[in-house]
Amino acid sequence: MVWGQFVCQIASYPETIKDTMGQSHGVPQIYILPERLFDITLGVSRAEIEFPIYFNFYLNQRKTQLVCRRHQLRPIARVLREAIFGPSSLNLEPDYAPGVEPADLTSEMAFFKKDPKKPGGKLRIRDLVEFHVFDDDGKVQIGEVEIELIGLDRYRFKQNGKLRELSFRAPPKAPLPVSSTRRYHPPFYGVTVIGSGHGFDPSADTSGFIIWVNSRGILVDPPVDTTQWMRSNGVDSRLISDLVLTHCHADHDAGTLQKLLEEGRIRLHTTPTIINSFVRKYRGLLGLNGAQLRALFDFVPVTVNEPVNIAGANFFFRYNFHPIPTLGFSTTFQGKTFAYSGDHLNDATYLENLHQEGLINEARLKDLLDFNWKADLILHEAGIPPVHTPVDTLLALDDDTKSRLYVNHISADKIPHGSGLKLAQPGVRDTLKLEVTPPELWLAQRMLDLFSGVDLFWTLPVLKVAEFLRIARYRKYHGGEALVRTGEPGNEFFLILSGQAEVIQKGEFLTRLGRYDYFGEIAVLLGSNRTADILAYTEMEVLTVTARDFLRFVEGTEIARTLRLVAESRLHEGWPLMNENNLLAKLSVKQKTQLIPYMRQRTIPSERLLFRAGDRVRCLYLIKEGQVRLTRDNGHESRGYRGALVGRVKSDGERHTVSAITESTTVVYVISMSDLKIFFRENPGTHVRFLAAERGQITETL
Repeated sequence: MVWGQFVCQIASYPETIKDTMGQSHGVPQIYILPERLFDITLGVSRAEIEFPIYFNFYLNQRKTQLVCRRHQLRPIARVLREAIFGPSSLNLEPDYAPGVEPADLTSEMAFFKKDPKKPGGKLRIRDLVEFHVFDDDGKVQIGEVEIELIGLDRYRFKQNGKLRELSFRAPPKAPLPVSSTRRYHPPFYGVTVIGSGHGFDPSADTSGFIIWVNSRGILVDPPVDTTQWMRSNGVDSRLISDLVLTHCHADHDAGTLQKLLEEGRIRLHTTPTIINSFVRKYRGLLGLNGAQLRALFDFVPVTVNEPVNIAGANFFFRYNFHPIPTLGFSTTFQGKTFAYSGDHLNDATYLENLHQEGLINEARLKDLLDFNWKADLILHEAGIPPVHTPVDTLLALDDDTKSRLYVNHISADKIPHGSGLKLAQPGVRDTLKLEVTPPELWLAQRMLDLFSGVDLFWTLPVLKVAEFLRIARYRKYHGGEALVRTGEPGNEFFLILSGQAEVIQKGEFLTRLGRYDYFGEIAVLLGSNRTADILAYTEMEVLTVTARDFLRFVEGTEIARTLRLVAESRLHEGWPLMNENNLLAKLSVKQKTQLIPYMRQRTIPSERLLFRAGDRVRCLYLIKEGQVRLTRDNGHESRGYRGALVGRVKSDGERHTVSAITESTTVVYVISMSDLKIFFRENPGTHVRFLAAERGQITETL
């Protein structure tokens, strides 16, 4: 809001500083935090003020004025302390192998806080931020302007007898980018850059990238909206189940949190120190405790200065010189090495001076200078020292090293023309490939990966996996070849290993299929003929299983039942009914396919009790027909109709706060809490969204 000389911003989403930098009033000094600090729909913080604080303090030499409610003061102060100054205390022993002396990061972090002009000779949060808290009457005074809360995220501003009212409205979720019609086929080993800019670069996405190993992706510090970026670039999210977090500055971890709240489950690789910092930073914003936040991902601790295997490649991590604990690493696979600096002061002269001053010892100096300049591919950051590596350091490198090096975390105009340095170019077309020889077991590994990526097979035991490998047959197709034709008998089940196929029905294009997709299962199960043509759009690799072997394979498992339920649901009520519920409609096709087998249809007579207030939560009810009356202890009533979810999704031991009674003969789908736990285990972000929706309701109708 701009009102005369008064400029303020209500809420601060990631990257919005880049928008204000280009406006006439510049980056605001005053920020008002909205009622809810986290946007669960977009999966991002509404209180991303870390970079505005840096900009105001270091460039404008002023404090950022932060206006908040009293209950927001503690969580937002925790976020800022963790992001700007790092953990208040460190125990690095769990980050290192037994017997290895940890780096003295406490002293190094203190170096960045030094300021002789401040009391005690160091910076504190209060030197960068001035907090203003709404009083019991909902008012706060900043200079000549009084700000008053007049409703949920509604504000009245008063100045010299003048009034202005303003409401905060969350930005609508942008329409999903059009998915690329061409699926991206990743290299066997390489790096795809998502963004190469920094937090103050309006012209570029924040730095982050994907490492491809065995054609599987490992996300590294993904920027915000990485999933949308992948969709528009044809990158299948099922190719990525691992994520490396190097540190907890907002331009590196905001996209990580967003990714954890999206479809599927991620293995998060970092040190115990960094993951603890991440949890402390974000639990208050999300309204979760530490255990609930950790339940969103599978934490896989890495060991500093020791080889660690991730997705089949050897990673070697080390702690960098940075204001907060930060990792850099190298990755070796099939004899070729990729080195990533991470945010780091990689300047020998500067570091040697710090050694002479006694800040870092001989062993630490050697460790910091031991960057692998001989790596086959190097991605190196650059920026303003001492927080980043000066460009001059990279300019001084020899031509051979420059030929293997790409610069990131920098604006393009900061790289001198003709210097031999290259900016890392974002996008799948500019993927940096390392040519290596596939291992002997590559096909078996790809088959296992394919098996694990198909939702039908997730619950099967290892012995069934071995059985599948025995009965599957590998087959290649050229572009234009028909895999199946309409009217042919359904005598094979197909899984796509690589490439793309088009589905044509009655001469019309329906959809395109790619890796992890399957077809032919219904015809095999029902013994019917094919109902569409499946044509190879590109070169393809597929696995096929004969009808007889497939039927034997699924016998005694949930697969056959799941397939029938999904097929029936698409044809009848289950699938469209989910689209009539605000929460369930947001589920992906894959998630709906996972949930349908847990939905049991029941017809319940009128005036039948579903549950009483105080009963233990055992299931959810999705109403298909009829209506349900919900009554609170105070007599307040509400009703649920078609498409409503009735019940709660809280954890074990929770009890209902209302009583639910059918008011007519009611048809519902019942989903037990035990089944929901399984579903939420694989889709933790969906669980958080359910909990957030429940907190916002006065009844138990979601």
